Amino acid sequence: MMRRTLGLLCVCWSCLVTASPPDELARLLEPYRSFSAKFEQSTLDQEGAPINQMTGELSIASSSIFYWKTNPPFSQVIVADNEVLWIFDEDLYQVQVRPIDDAIAASPAAILTGGPDTLGSRFRVTDESENTMAVYRLVPRATDEVTRQILLRFDGDRLVDLSIEDALGNRSLVTLTAVTHDQPSPERFHFTPPKGADVIYAIGERR
Repeated sequence: MMRRTLGLLCVCWSCLVTASPPDELARLLEPYRSFSAKFEQSTLDQEGAPINQMTGELSIASSSIFYWKTNPPFSQVIVADNEVLWIFDEDLYQVQVRPIDDAIAASPAAILTGGPDTLGSRFRVTDESENTMAVYRLVPRATDEVTRQILLRFDGDRLVDLSIEDALGNRSLVTLTAVTHDQPSPERFHFTPPKGADVIYAIGERR
């Protein structure tokens, strides 16, 4: 009888200590709160057919401090410096300057650096793991979000890719390679508009 009681207590305790999906996802994302990597990004239509494909590199220091660069033929640099968001389109030789606000709430940087409370408050997080792959689905709680859902896949503790689906059903698949968890250089998050570039501010003012 005593042995049976102890067995039941162990089962109950294991249920109590089982991490919730937001907690477990936050644990897996802990090494990605500050990191650099190369990436391949594919944009797929509603039927899953590729629209375009690009490569680039990224560095993340926090949800509002990050660097994102895509290579030709879609050359673009996006830098968030904790104050504003810089978007430089090389082909147009144009820089847009936007405030950092809820527009980046569903950005990869905001997702990867979010703790369990942030993830749980912004998204409904479900564990949809399959075979050896850990899979988490994030659905925004806000009804006016342009993002329909996000999928993150892990092979063990390694983040393999993240998929972001917009409200129209288009999907961006970002696959990470050459990941380093060293603290990125602060210089990477300082952006100066190139000489002669057309700088457009969010309020419409040109300088």
